[in-house]
Amino acid sequence: MKKIIRIGLVMQGGLNWMGGTEYIKNIVQALASLPSEVKNSFEICLICNKSFDTSLYDSILPYLKNIYYKEKELQILNLANSNNWHLFKSSFYLKNKIDFVYPDINYLPVKNLYYSASWIPDFQYKHLPHLFSQQAINKMEKSFARAAKHSSKVILSSKTAESDFHKYFPKYADKSNVLNFRTFPISVWYNGEPQTIQKEYHLPEKFFIVSNQFWQHKNHLILFKALKLLQEKSIYPVIVCTGSINDPLQPNYSNIILTSINELNLKEQIYLLGLIPRQKQIQLMRRSIAVIQPSLFEGWSTIVEDSRCLGKPMIISDIPVHQEQNPPKSIFFEPNSPENLAAALEQYWENLTIGPDLNQEAIARNNNLADIQTFGYRFLEIVHNTMSSR
Repeated sequence: MKKIIRIGLVMQGGLNWMGGTEYIKNIVQALASLPSEVKNSFEICLICNKSFDTSLYDSILPYLKNIYYKEKELQILNLANSNNWHLFKSSFYLKNKIDFVYPDINYLPVKNLYYSASWIPDFQYKHLPHLFSQQAINKMEKSFARAAKHSSKVILSSKTAESDFHKYFPKYADKSNVLNFRTFPISVWYNGEPQTIQKEYHLPEKFFIVSNQFWQHKNHLILFKALKLLQEKSIYPVIVCTGSINDPLQPNYSNIILTSINELNLKEQIYLLGLIPRQKQIQLMRRSIAVIQPSLFEGWSTIVEDSRCLGKPMIISDIPVHQEQNPPKSIFFEPNSPENLAAALEQYWENLTIGPDLNQEAIARNNNLADIQTFGYRFLEIVHNTMSSR
């Protein structure tokens, strides 16, 4: 009888980084979408902090064989000070018969005890170093260097990120693997009542939506400048913003956001909803006329993939990874040009109608099944290649 592979997925992100959380959830759901004869060849285990908000991963519980909590399983040693951490971690995986761990960084390689691959989401700190403290840069440099040196495989979410990996770690270029993730939409997304959620938040009928944390690289300020330009033409688009307004790397940035809205006289056009439940966010995306993604940098944008599976038009910054994702029905704009963005906003504001567009959703949903299965098969391919590489 062929051995069942036990895959241990280490939960990422949290309320301060929803992209990391959705990334792991999408891997689980992509694997769960595969045919039964394929699913019977593996089991999925989740490894996370017990303090992690369970609402962030309750949708994937039916697909998990086990959940292991770090506080319980990894509490035996004082891990922060132990030189034996790598051995203890390995014994934990061995005890629970976990064959493949992802994402994992082998701080000290322990050959033949378990298989793993590491994940480098992107190299934003190389492209936009002014947004990071020197301490944060040093930490990422050290972490990514260890991943490159010690991991059997290094997974990048885009060819753009892989190109950076080859540039910064040419010695380990042969370890890189590209895994384009896709959003797995659950059925309730399409069965929800977007107009009800719109009214719950007291929003106008017609609006764009931006669903990003208010981190500086997400580039909200360029959107505000574009709106000010349109005011001069007596055009007043409404923008609904979801996501936490606090940037952990730039604590004063939230004040800059609020001051800009006030000084540019945009209080009647900008709705700041904060971090809202995922299901409600999706319903507002469905209700919007289009999704705006103005980011200066991404590894592989979750919002782009969300929009793709909902069939939503997008106004999206013209950066390499967005070109690589290439969502349909999109207008690309130069990310440092408020004039360019204003023209795109004007075009869509005048020509698009409020959602949802059920026909486009049906087309997108049908296309998504093939995309998500391709994602699942690609992940399994990396698992098998890693396990056969020794």
